[in-house]
Amino acid sequence: MLGPNFHWEREKVRWERVLFLFALIAVPAILSSCGSKSSSTTTPTITVSCTPVDVTVLSTSQCTATVVNLSSTLVNWTVSGTGTGSISSGGLYTAPATVPTSNVVTITATSQAQSTLTATASLTLVAATAITAVTCVDPATNTSASSVSSGNQLACTATASTGATVPVNWTVANTNKLGGNIGGISAQGIYTAPLVPPPGQSVTITATSQAVSTQTMSVTATVVFGNKVLSGPYVFSTSGRLTPAKLFWARVGSFTAGGGALSGIEDTNQGGTTNIVTTQRTFTGSYSIGPDGRGTLQFCEGTSSSCPLGSSSVTAFFRIVVISPSQAHIIEFSSQATTSATTTAGGEILSQDASVPGAGNGNLSGTYSFNFAGVSATGTEESVIGEFAPNGFGSISPGSPSAPGEMDINAGGPLTLVGTSYSISANGRGTVTLSNGSVSLTFSFYPVSASRAKFIEIDPIPPLTTASSILVGDAFKQQTSSTCGWGLSALSGSTVLETTGNASGIVVQDLANFTASNGAASVVSMDQNSGGVFTQPTGTGSDNYTMDACGRGTLSVAGHSYVFYIISPSDAVLQEVTSGTVAYGFLVPSQGGPFMDSTLSGSYAFRMGGTDAAGTAGSREDFLGQFTSSGKGTGLAGTLDLNDFGATQANVAITNGTYLPSGNLRGSMALPLTTAPSATTRNLVFYMVSPTFFYVLDMDQSPAGTAIGVINNQF
Repeated sequence: MLGPNFHWEREKVRWERVLFLFALIAVPAILSSCGSKSSSTTTPTITVSCTPVDVTVLSTSQCTATVVNLSSTLVNWTVSGTGTGSISSGGLYTAPATVPTSNVVTITATSQAQSTLTATASLTLVAATAITAVTCVDPATNTSASSVSSGNQLACTATASTGATVPVNWTVANTNKLGGNIGGISAQGIYTAPLVPPPGQSVTITATSQAVSTQTMSVTATVVFGNKVLSGPYVFSTSGRLTPAKLFWARVGSFTAGGGALSGIEDTNQGGTTNIVTTQRTFTGSYSIGPDGRGTLQFCEGTSSSCPLGSSSVTAFFRIVVISPSQAHIIEFSSQATTSATTTAGGEILSQDASVPGAGNGNLSGTYSFNFAGVSATGTEESVIGEFAPNGFGSISPGSPSAPGEMDINAGGPLTLVGTSYSISANGRGTVTLSNGSVSLTFSFYPVSASRAKFIEIDPIPPLTTASSILVGDAFKQQTSSTCGWGLSALSGSTVLETTGNASGIVVQDLANFTASNGAASVVSMDQNSGGVFTQPTGTGSDNYTMDACGRGTLSVAGHSYVFYIISPSDAVLQEVTSGTVAYGFLVPSQGGPFMDSTLSGSYAFRMGGTDAAGTAGSREDFLGQFTSSGKGTGLAGTLDLNDFGATQANVAITNGTYLPSGNLRGSMALPLTTAPSATTRNLVFYMVSPTFFYVLDMDQSPAGTAIGVINNQF
């Protein structure tokens, strides 16, 4: 039985060898686990990094410490040396104002948990780039510019000597520290001029280095008027005479202006038999405003085509002078190619409230005092003043204590209005008829705001074929909390009076100042120009006034008699009823005073109208212009445009004008002109209504003619 035993022995040897092999493998592992046990701990580390590593003086760099293998990651920060800047507990390094001798500083972070654990980083200090030039350019032309017009921009850049742009902060200020609207400048250096120049017309634009606030550079820019000063909807009016027939002429309308172009509608009325009345005539137009606020304006009437300056389609030419974005003076003029005009007339342009245009009778609601003037059907001077009360729904109620309505025609006394209606169309133009039962007057009107509207009579209307009166003027909403709630106190304190009109075919114009108190009127001063004859009427000692509850009053001063309708306290429309005189104007409250040399300081716009040296009614002259004053009584300088009954002169220089206080609110002025048809100097007297508004009267003796008007502060 050898076979089986032999087999078993061979298997036994094989397993012994396997077991021995496993034992050999296990021995090293057993040996490694024997003997003493050891402990191994990782070493703590700290590193520092800063961004940026090149730091401009007074700039900052944020440093960060990274701590590992410690229970706390907090560190203390230090910076080596003196004059090398500082570092906050949060690792924000601030460079010094100047670069030290060694421009490399060392930032050290020390572990708060293990003070022997530190790390450093090096920063290089760099001097700030110097501003060597500030340049402002006109973005439209990309050329350097030192002046900018209304609402336009200058793009300003600060550069280094290498031409590289320097990061700066921008500011703008009035150069003469006179305040006013100076415009604004963006963070990118885009300066936007105000619509009206600031006092002194100069602004200082300053670039301040973002790196070093003590490093600055400035340039000055002159701000002047430009086309953008007129933008949006406006209402306008002019009145005067046609040449050579001396027929009365008036126009009232509205237009929308922008970018030197305009479009609108107008109503016109001119004398004759019958009157020539045009209603809702459309027009386009254009305008150009010069640096001093004076400019040209023109209409292409009866068309919707464009009407650029110089167009052969122009039918009406004007000169204007801007007071502000909301107001300008205007006179009719000749084209630039001639010195002869067919119309001599003057008036104003007023910004229209944006909410006014559009159908809505509510644009006329409340009690309004109106002041209309022109000529009667026979061509003689006529004044109509009064009050009416539209209800906001298209009706005007008959006159009564609760709903006043009456008118005074020349010196005819008050006549009660009868009930009527009015309407306002979608284009903002309205129509109304005012009637006292025997006289009926039909008007179109253009609301300026809820408190004011401009009116023009549009009689005759079919089937009428005979000549009618031609009246033009304004209605002003009475500022009272209750209907018929006025009393004597409505006229109180220092008051300025202004009228213009006619007496026996001679133009008569007056200015006065009186003090009103509880029915008594004490005359301070009065000036009158009657066809070139200058006088100074004085008070009688018994001058007085009356007032009824609905706002109609009478006034007697210096031998003159008046009727007035109140608008607001001491502010009223006025009609002279002195025997033989037909005149109209305003009462206005004086604000401020007395007048001193320094009161008249800045830039001013003016307009005056009356008769020329011929001195007869119908020989019309109108002129407007601009002058500047230093507030010292001398050195007035400016320019005017004159329309002397159709003979026009543009750009007449005013040189070395003077003025002199001569009373509480009164002053005199001399404006020497380089050229003029009848005089080399216009001598004027003016009354200060406020430091920004004056009435002015020509006081040259015959045959200089007459003129009355206003002076308004521009800036």
